[in-house]
Amino acid sequence: MKLTVERPAIVCRMCPSTKTDVIAAEERQMLRCRRCRRTWPPYDTSPSPAPGYHDAYRTAPPEHEEDETLTALEAGLDTATAAAKAAGQRRPDPMARRLLLLRRAALADRRAYATELEHLRGGATATQTEHALDRADTAASALRAFDAETDSVYASGLLRAEHPVWDDEPDTGRAYVRQEYMEWTRAERAAFSGI
Repeated sequence: MKLTVERPAIVCRMCPSTKTDVIAAEERQMLRCRRCRRTWPPYDTSPSPAPGYHDAYRTAPPEHEEDETLTALEAGLDTATAAAKAAGQRRPDPMARRLLLLRRAALADRRAYATELEHLRGGATATQTEHALDRADTAASALRAFDAETDSVYASGLLRAEHPVWDDEPDTGRAYVRQEYMEWTRAERAAFSGI
């Protein structure tokens, strides 16, 4: 039995048709556009040089732990900002700000992905899905803007924030987050292991 999905969150990245079929391929569900016949895994980002969802977040902590970490990072940054203002400085450590933006964008991307999958299963509404996507896009845009403003000196990925590939498709801002998150976790693992 073939399920036809006509929901606003499921859009072909190539044509961009909203009429998408769910098909079985390679022992898992795949999405296939009715118009151009392109297939892709459910809710992965657009084709780009960035890693896919599972590769980028393979070592990511559970969402509740990341929430706690983000709260602590934000509190620390607020304290540092207040101290910098009191000392007449413009901003505290930009690396701390970028780390907060990166981890916030990655968490929003992970939540959008989970909401999209729930939507496919019928457990989330189109409105909930669109809100999750909007939050992920906004967080991704904030990270890219920061990296562009700082001339990508804190970024680690192969393609810089201002590269035009990140503007080509609807979800490539999220793909940029995945590139940067994967590079950050790789560097963290290398530093932890002493390599």
